[in-house]
Amino acid sequence: MADLFRSMLFVPGTRRDRFEKALASGADAVILDLEDGVDPRRKPDARDAVADFIAGRPAAASSVFVRVNAPASPWIDDDLACVGRLDGIRGVVLPKVESPRQVEAAARHAPSRRVVPLLETARGVLDAAAIAAADADVPALLFGAEDLTADLGIPRTVDGEELLFARSAIVLAAAAVRADAVDAVFTDLADSDRLRVDAERARALGFRGKMAIHPAQVPVLNEVFAPTPDEVERARRLVAAFDAAGGEGVIRVDDQMIDAPVVRRARRVLALAATSRRTRS
Repeated sequence: MADLFRSMLFVPGTRRDRFEKALASGADAVILDLEDGVDPRRKPDARDAVADFIAGRPAAASSVFVRVNAPASPWIDDDLACVGRLDGIRGVVLPKVESPRQVEAAARHAPSRRVVPLLETARGVLDAAAIAAADADVPALLFGAEDLTADLGIPRTVDGEELLFARSAIVLAAAAVRADAVDAVFTDLADSDRLRVDAERARALGFRGKMAIHPAQVPVLNEVFAPTPDEVERARRLVAAFDAAGGEGVIRVDDQMIDAPVVRRARRVLALAATSRRTRS
């Protein structure tokens, strides 16, 4: 089954009491966090809690990523050693990535673990294409807006115009290596309407999903980043008409000219719809 990243839910690694709830939230992926969600004095506690949980729930591991600490941090070596011993987890989220070498180093120290770069600094965004191509098995690029705006010394606004270049750069870098781009968290937990608007704007730019910081955000994200019934029905008709015409050239459907790129987009809609259905069954 193809990876699905409509919603990626963070849980602090020290909050063992929240792990099960996160897994039951319906999120496509759960990120057990060893970085920003953990007090520096409790980093070893978080590693132990995550390792004990995965050891006790091997069936749940396939939905789990672990966010380690940043490559320049004093905790990264211990984090990667811990992750390398975990069986069956979906991958490692590497924060504050600024160069391909950091992805390559993480992949070497945690072999057989898929590394997911989190781009949240000016240097990381500017090197997004090279970072995406650093490892052949990068399934997604994640965008960290809070750290980026802090790096730039600017406020994060409701309209998000200050993030348009960065978001577009990450979408293009992900698409170039056939990975998914996943948008930043929305921090206002009480405003689901604005969460929906923010997610719809991200989808329009080419993001395939969004990170979440509370289980209540997950249903909104799963809905926004899944094809609508109308989109699925139109995609079916386009693919069927194109295939019936021989699968090449240009055809006319509903007074519109349809060619191969449009049909590729339609096939992706159908594949995403099929994957979304399997995650609900």
